[in-house]
Amino acid sequence: MRPVTLLAALLVAIASGCLPHALSRPDPAPAILPCAAADCLRVLTWNVHAIPFVAPRTSARLRNVAAKIREQQPDVALLQEVWAHAYARQLVRDLGGAYRSVAATGCRRPFPCGGLVVLVRRASGWAPSAPTFVAYDHSAPWYRLAEWDGIAKKGFLATELVRGGAVIAVVDTHLQTEYARRRRDYSDIRRRQFDQLSTALARRFGDRPVVLGGDFNTAPGDRSGLYERRLVLLGTDRTTDLRVACGECGTRPARPRPARWLDYVLTRNLPAASAADRIVNRRVDDPFSDHDAVLVRLESTDPARP
Repeated sequence: MRPVTLLAALLVAIASGCLPHALSRPDPAPAILPCAAADCLRVLTWNVHAIPFVAPRTSARLRNVAAKIREQQPDVALLQEVWAHAYARQLVRDLGGAYRSVAATGCRRPFPCGGLVVLVRRASGWAPSAPTFVAYDHSAPWYRLAEWDGIAKKGFLATELVRGGAVIAVVDTHLQTEYARRRRDYSDIRRRQFDQLSTALARRFGDRPVVLGGDFNTAPGDRSGLYERRLVLLGTDRTTDLRVACGECGTRPARPRPARWLDYVLTRNLPAASAADRIVNRRVDDPFSDHDAVLVRLESTDPARP
């Protein structure tokens, strides 16, 4: 690609989301889905849209994200799109030491590997192990700079939480974006990513309990059929009842197309009952992100308890 074309693509990437708008303050709210039992686990997944030079008002929005996490106190928060080490450090500061931050480095990128960060609430008693990051083997071409995926090297971040004699694996992931507005079809790439993730989960964790969450960039009913043919095979989708109850709502706010549900928490070898709810933006990137958060309460982390 010629230098002029590369420069033009970079300018498009920078200009695509940098127009700021005044952020509204997050409304205070009581705890969503509070736990009634000691072995309950509350898991949050949230694509926080923290992209330098591209996403609007990132530092201010991350302060709002941290404030909402402090308020809601999930035991585990699975974050995606933390595309700068400075943003990861800001989140830790704004959380006031209430959470341990788990991220991987060494992927030769100026951000946590895959843009993934797992936060573990100190007061929960769960202690995370050293993380492992695995990049997906397939992604969009690197030279499509305005799309980011090809140079970001998405993948999955795995850690194990230990409390007393209990051990539970936690996996945070972010799959290839579709970029439908650019008339792309990356369904085959996402299919290969799903297959790599499925194989890795089976080999690494076997029949041990796993909590898996993130931005899968896959909606039920998509033409690709990847939700029905791939995603649900990874584990029990803990968002199903919430999606049915809220009808046409989603986790990716409409702009102007209908909202789509792209973010999930799933479990493997963990039969506990669950409930789910969302933390909703007022509009795209106000006051938090271009994705709504999903919070899931698992009634137990005991694989023998239904």
